[in-house]
Amino acid sequence: MAGFDVRPGFLRHEAAVYVERQLHVHDVSDALKAAFHRDRGTLGKDMYGAELAKKMPEIEERIFSALSDYIDQLEGVATNLHANAGTYELVDRPITDGS
Repeated sequence: MAGFDVRPGFLRHEAAVYVERQLHVHDVSDALKAAFHRDRGTLGKDMYGAELAKKMPEIEERIFSALSDYIDQLEGVATNLHANAGTYELVDRPITDGS
């Protein structure tokens, strides 16, 4: 190919980097869920704590929904990088005439 060079091995390496990021964000999400669960009872017994307690389910849902979406996006990037690597590997194979 003229003008650029694609190395499938590099694409696969970057896919692995995205998988590692995905696993890390998943671990962070789990740790954050545990922290919310652990600290849920420490919001305070005043009107501010009561108001925050009412809003916490929605706040948590938005946080974990965003984290889940991000994890899915990381997985999608990794999957697409693997697919592109496979495509470039096919293109780089020598053409045989069948004889």
